[in-house]
Amino acid sequence: MAVRMNNRTKKQGAETKKLLFESADKLFRQCEFKDVTVETITRMAGVTKGTFYVHFESKDALYVQLFSTYVERLDTQYGAFLDTLRPEMSSSETVLAFVEEIIDLMITQIGYDSLKTVYQLQLASTINMESVTGFERRIYPFFQEVLERGIQQGEFNTALSLDALSRHFVMAIRGLTYEWCIRYPDV
Repeated sequence: MAVRMNNRTKKQGAETKKLLFESADKLFRQCEFKDVTVETITRMAGVTKGTFYVHFESKDALYVQLFSTYVERLDTQYGAFLDTLRPEMSSSETVLAFVEEIIDLMITQIGYDSLKTVYQLQLASTINMESVTGFERRIYPFFQEVLERGIQQGEFNTALSLDALSRHFVMAIRGLTYEWCIRYPDV
């Protein structure tokens, strides 16, 4: 009996967390981060603020978890995009097409406001951003594969390891998006 009660409680907790997550996602898509409060999220979800804090440390933590789901989805799309490219494409053409796709997806699926918020949260260093910024993301092996092919074919010559080189590419993309956030809408 206690096991069944515990399973039901866990299921209800998971459903409540999902409801909070979906409510926050909808609100963050409609409003700027600063205009969404824990109270507006809980009101939309039909739960108390106390319930919110059972599931999330803060609005920032919820946002990072939400953004992490975007990142996972993007990483999957990046892999699917690379699979569509012609195998005979040069590695430099592949890198350029890949970077273009990354930037396009960030603009169309993430957007300026979301990226700005993520950068602000990163700079504040109040929440663990490893799921967004960590080297375990799938984007790194994607770059490594393309760069390795380019090195093997003599197209690229580098003293850097593939790991270091792929990290440099991702850092360059982050720099471009950061610059976009600073200069938006003039870019």
